[in-house]
This record gives sequence, C-alpha cells and structure tokens, in this order.
Amino acid sequence: MDAPRAARGAPRTDLEEILQGIRRELQRRDDAPTGGWIEATARELTTGARPGWYYPPSAGGALAFYARRGAEAYGHVHAGESDGGSDRAFRLATAVLDGVPADVASANLGFTGLDSAGERALARRLAERPGSTVIERSLMERMLGPADGGPAPDAPPGVRGLPVREVTVDSLADLDHRAFGGTVDAYLVGAGLEGTRIAIESMLDGRLGRFVDEASLALIETDPVRLVGAVLTTEQTIRRAILVDLMVDPDRRRHGLGRYLVTWTFRALRALGYESVRLWVTEANAPARALYDGFGFRAVDAAAIYRWDRPGSSAQPHVAP
Repeated sequence: MDAPRAARGAPRTDLEEILQGIRRELQRRDDAPTGGWIEATARELTTGARPGWYYPPSAGGALAFYARRGAEAYGHVHAGESDGGSDRAFRLATAVLDGVPADVASANLGFTGLDSAGERALARRLAERPGSTVIERSLMERMLGPADGGPAPDAPPGVRGLPVREVTVDSLADLDHRAFGGTVDAYLVGAGLEGTRIAIESMLDGRLGRFVDEASLALIETDPVRLVGAVLTTEQTIRRAILVDLMVDPDRRRHGLGRYLVTWTFRALRALGYESVRLWVTEANAPARALYDGFGFRAVDAAAIYRWDRPGSSAQPHVAP
C-alpha cells in the first residue's frame, strides 16, 4: 500500500467528499461538528493551515488531520470505505504522530470508518509506540418515561441549585479539572486547566449541539459558598439529549450529589419533551459506569481514543492506575 499523500494542495472536492463520510459517522455517535465544518476543514487542509494526510476517494477515501492547542495536538483518522481500511488508518495515524512538531508534547487521535473492534485493534497496534495510552469509551442510552416526571427531587443537605450560566466558566473548568484530574478522562480535554476551560466553553456555546439550559444545573455549597457539582446537557435531536458533563467535587463524593444531578436532569428533560438521553463514559471510570448502570443506561456503541505522550516530556500528565 502506498504512503498517504499530504492534504496540502489536494482537490477540495476530494477532501469534502471524505469529510462528508466522517461527519456521517460522527452523527451516528452523537459527536458531529456543527455549522460549516466540512467546508472550513477542507479549506484549511488544502491550504496547509491544518496539517493532514489522505488517500483520494479512488483509493479508499481515507483522511487524517490534527489541530494544535498549545503543546497538545488533537486529531482524527478516518479509515475509508473499501478493503484495507485498517492498514490505511494505521499509515495515516503514523503520519500524524511522525508529523507533529518536536515541541508538541502529546497527541489524541479519534477514529471513524472502522467498527468498535477495529478501532480497539488499531489503537492497540499504535500502542506499541512508547508513551501510548488506549482510552476505551462506551456510548450509553436510557429512555425517559413517566416515572421520570413528577415533583423535583429535594437537593442534598447543604447545597442549592443554580442555572449553570449564573456561575463562571472558570469555576466550572476548575471543578471539572479537580473532578477528573489524575484519570484518563482528563486526557479527553487536555492536560491542563486551559484545555478544560476551552472544552466547557464549547459546550456552553453550542459547538457540541444546542446547549439545553433548562436541563443543566450547578450545585452550590452554602457554607462555605463554593461550586461542588454540575451537569451540562446538549441536544442531539428534538427527541434525544446528550449529558455531556457530570462533575462532582472530590471532597463531596458519596454524598448523593451525582445521583441527584442525574435524577434532576431526567425530570427536566422529560418535562421538555425529550424521549431519551445519551452519554459517553470511559471504561476506566468505574464509579461513573456503576452510577449509570444503576440508572438503567445501556451501552449502544463503543469507541477508542489513542493517546500519545512524548516520552520524557514535562507536560506528560500523571494518570492514576
């Protein structure tokens, strides 16, 4: 199999055709970008503003690219639709990892064009490279029914609820960073507080789907006053919502805050007319998985994310075993 071509100078129509396929795959996973993403990304790739590599539609229609955020890179690999997709994806992922500048300390790669087993196999093949981590995630769904309606649940003792937009983005980012620090979940938004803040802003700005203010809540501890929990919800369709973030202060775990936030969100979504709710959870986050299993969520899909940290980099985050 030939090496992938650089996307710079590629026919924009070829890139747009491949990006259409990526978007369809991401829509199926509730992760599709909004707006003019296809046109903007194709333009950045063909002009060289965004580094990328590809196989043209006549050779499978595969594509890989990344964007840089400080010392971190976030990329995507699409395997294409014809035979040999796994090998094409491996070559494309290798091109990304070999192509990031020397001052990039880490890279995250997501995949489309392969089934979940193929993604895991590809990520593990890439994991032979020193500094690798494979993050496995499950997409879970729960139907909403009459039992989710009724009166609002009582807040746990010592806390009160506020609309999410009444607290600052910085306070939400700080809570999220503390809630997931030292776990593989922290890899998904970046090793530092700034990456977390950018991710929170993307949710609130509707870049991950329309933000549903009525089904998002912040929990404030009253004495002393501080943010101790929050749930952020977006819309995928008029009938299905996505719980995009659930965070609880590590010092307030096992006090019922997470269970309250999920129960409250179910009631709000049911009142708004949604029929189901979905979320992503990493396989390594056993407490969260147990919480969602207890609420009746069921896995409907799976995906793998490949993470590479440059060996010896001071930016490499610690991950708890």
